[in-house]
Amino acid sequence: MTAEPSVSPSPTVDESSSIESQPMPRWRERPERAAWVVLLLSFAFFLVLVTGIPLAVRNLYHAAAARQPLQFETTVGTVLLYQPSSDQPIAITDMREGVSEGSRLETTGAATQGVLGLPAGGMSDELMGTILLYPNTALEIVSSRRPYFAGSNQTYTLRIRLYRGQVRMFTRSAFDRPVVVQIETPQGEAHLEEGNYAFIVNTESSEVVVKQGIAKLIQQGQKAVEIESGLRTWIQADGTILPAVPVVHNLLRDSAFARPLGEVWESYTPPHVTPGTVEFIEKDGRRAAKFLYRGPNQVHTEIGLRQVVDENVQSYDSLVVRLDVNLDWQTLPGAGELSSEFPIRVEIAFTDIYGEERKWGYGFYNTDPPPEYPLFGGEQAPIFTWHSYKSDNLMEVLDATPPAHIESIRLYASGWNYLSFASDLELIVE
Repeated sequence: MTAEPSVSPSPTVDESSSIESQPMPRWRERPERAAWVVLLLSFAFFLVLVTGIPLAVRNLYHAAAARQPLQFETTVGTVLLYQPSSDQPIAITDMREGVSEGSRLETTGAATQGVLGLPAGGMSDELMGTILLYPNTALEIVSSRRPYFAGSNQTYTLRIRLYRGQVRMFTRSAFDRPVVVQIETPQGEAHLEEGNYAFIVNTESSEVVVKQGIAKLIQQGQKAVEIESGLRTWIQADGTILPAVPVVHNLLRDSAFARPLGEVWESYTPPHVTPGTVEFIEKDGRRAAKFLYRGPNQVHTEIGLRQVVDENVQSYDSLVVRLDVNLDWQTLPGAGELSSEFPIRVEIAFTDIYGEERKWGYGFYNTDPPPEYPLFGGEQAPIFTWHSYKSDNLMEVLDATPPAHIESIRLYASGWNYLSFASDLELIVE
């Protein structure tokens, strides 16, 4: 008889005791507290949505910006427009709308100018600002943005990269909205408030002229430098910003005739003309140029001083000649038969905005001309006395053919016999 194997009874598990031994979650201990937490979190999330969504919409409303195409008008000559991602220029001879971001403009030659306008956008025909491009200037429109919504409190922003040349900028508010302009040059960057500015850029420096407003010059790693109205400065090739000086500027070197003759001023006599003499002397406590001819009468003579100026003046509003003269004697009445032989005369040689070479001059005499000799382009000065002269603004006097580039200036005496003096000759631009 085979015995059945014995089976050890397995231990029984008390399920109820096992369940009771597990800790109960705390939220089940006090479910009302969990409910309040859920309610409070839901309410907080509701508040975040209620306040956050309007704020986000408000921020988007004010921050949203739209590209603002510009307009360009050629005023003299032909300007080249390079559209974005294109190396083929378009010749512009009149008005062109829709000049977009990324476009480049180049004025070539001595007689090319144009005006870049920043439209207000929308239904308005107003311009928020204008930039005048002078000859041999190249710039790129980096960005041009206006607020997308009319009620936005943001500014109009324009960023220009000026590679070379000369520009004049005018910006103003329209519809109580400010305009912010940023100019990049090879030497640095300027942020401009509304106002009137000029930039002259070459490989060596960027000249910044603030006629109205404030220009903030920015160099990486340096503290921004603010240039106020009525001042000008230069950003050097190494990034150095020179101390600001007044906008009013004398283009001539050695206006007081303090340096030796031939160093800055050179003397000259036209060919086939009897020469006089010129020298720098001390007279009445000042340095002066003395012009003298004493010899046979009724012989045409001339002697003069000349200085090369070689300055672009298109960005200036004012061009004025200042000069003190002292006339002792002359034998030719007035200024001769053609009003061209003065014992002292100053003459500027310049190129106008159309590329034409021109001259402007003004003379002084002390002996009355005969009635048959018309006298123009000059005035009578008292004898033996210093007489101060200041011209009118030549930019306005010559408004039909305004000067673009001053080539040279000369100060001379001509006629028969004469003794005359001049001092403190200045060519002031502003």
